[in-house]
Amino acid sequence: MTKRLTIVVPYRDRVEHFDQFVPHMRAYFARDKLDRAIPYRVLIIEQGAGEAFNRGMLKNIGFQLGRDGGDYTCFHDLDYLPLWADYSWVAHPTRIVRYGAEERPLAPGRSHLVMSHDLATFFGGVVLAPNTAFATINGYSNRYWGWGCEDSDLRRRYLAAGIEIGVRDGTFIALDHDHDGYTPDGAAHPIATVNRALLEAKWAAGGGTTDDGLSNLDFDIQRRVTIPDPAPEREALWELVTVRLAGGPSAEQREALAAPGIQEIGGRNT
Repeated sequence: MTKRLTIVVPYRDRVEHFDQFVPHMRAYFARDKLDRAIPYRVLIIEQGAGEAFNRGMLKNIGFQLGRDGGDYTCFHDLDYLPLWADYSWVAHPTRIVRYGAEERPLAPGRSHLVMSHDLATFFGGVVLAPNTAFATINGYSNRYWGWGCEDSDLRRRYLAAGIEIGVRDGTFIALDHDHDGYTPDGAAHPIATVNRALLEAKWAAGGGTTDDGLSNLDFDIQRRVTIPDPAPEREALWELVTVRLAGGPSAEQREALAAPGIQEIGGRNT
């Protein structure tokens, strides 16, 4: 039986990227010879106004809303547009973005500095996973507010559970934007430092925990609408789901998020 794909996209306040992502992905899945036969749907999970951005929790919500209608899930950042990639079924969690993700600018037009991803361990951007594998490790952690380490935490969850991780070398256009983890001069933002410390403390001495994630999601759906297609080339359901998240950052995260010059982190997609 053909495997069904659900694409989950976390989103907040980046309209210019949204307006590029939607038509590009629709055209890609309609015309690309490798992926055009995949039955797919897209859930763009928008965080409503309020707390700082929580990318991991939004991905968990998208998975929960879409799991019964699919066999595997693609967790897809809004700022990566595929030129050539393989979104077909995977037997184990697999990162499919490589070219286009090697380096990202810290502040386009204002700084020449870049952040380089270690592609040996990078597990973000565009990632596929069988629904059973993702559920086994309880999904993403919900504890990383602001700019966090949810991708690194997810990778460690899979490895701790003995689940193999794969890579496909896809080529993507990266949509540049200010990096929320660093200042234009290359210094780490306080929230990045706090969340990195949280990650390392959770996994110190080979430990780690998966007690938060899908099992303790708490949110309300504020709005759920179909995204219209003015010129449909193939049938696919696209939805924009606006949610309000329960809970919020820890006291230490709140202090870091309130540091001068970084308040914008609360309103951006990463």
